[in-house]
Amino acid sequence: MEDSKIFDKTYEDYLSQLEDFDFLKKAEILGVQKRNQSFVFDFFNRKIAFNRNDFIDMAGEEVTFAVKVVLCKYLLMCPEKVSESSNRLVTFREFSNAGPLFSNFTANTNKIIETSFSGQLESLKTRCQELGGTLMEAESYDLSVRFRALHRIPIILNFNDKDELLPAKSIFLFHDNAEIYLDLECLAITSTYLTGLLIKGE
Repeated sequence: MEDSKIFDKTYEDYLSQLEDFDFLKKAEILGVQKRNQSFVFDFFNRKIAFNRNDFIDMAGEEVTFAVKVVLCKYLLMCPEKVSESSNRLVTFREFSNAGPLFSNFTANTNKIIETSFSGQLESLKTRCQELGGTLMEAESYDLSVRFRALHRIPIILNFNDKDELLPAKSIFLFHDNAEIYLDLECLAITSTYLTGLLIKGE
């Protein structure tokens, strides 16, 4: 309940900051599509429209305050021009000042994936594909999947299943420019959201 109140207040603050936001200028940079009077985000293959007052899932599903906060922050952090990635992949821990958030990030993402899908490699693979993930080649991992959280925020999940010597191991990777488009709290929320989607179909 307390987290819900915090997200609610944060969301209201962000909405007020967006009152003078130049949507037309920023939409192209962020990969957001203009549709009539709304701007449409692709969030893990969900179409979510922003009408300048609220975010609405175009399929009629609920949009949680946590997701609304992420989408607001994506708008508010938009740079003046496209910031291209060097294609270098980094862990959450490698971002500046990630230390205080890292323990919770791991508990809410990696550990849950490892516990839920240990010995269930094919189930994880199937679920990733159901969510629109793109299978990638990775010599060091049993499974490597690329998800599109937002147009400028791809997330890569690497997973090794347990064997006779080692337990299951998972890791989330981001492009090195991800923190230009979302702050660390929102990157953590986004990864936690993806984790929830994956275990939902377990």
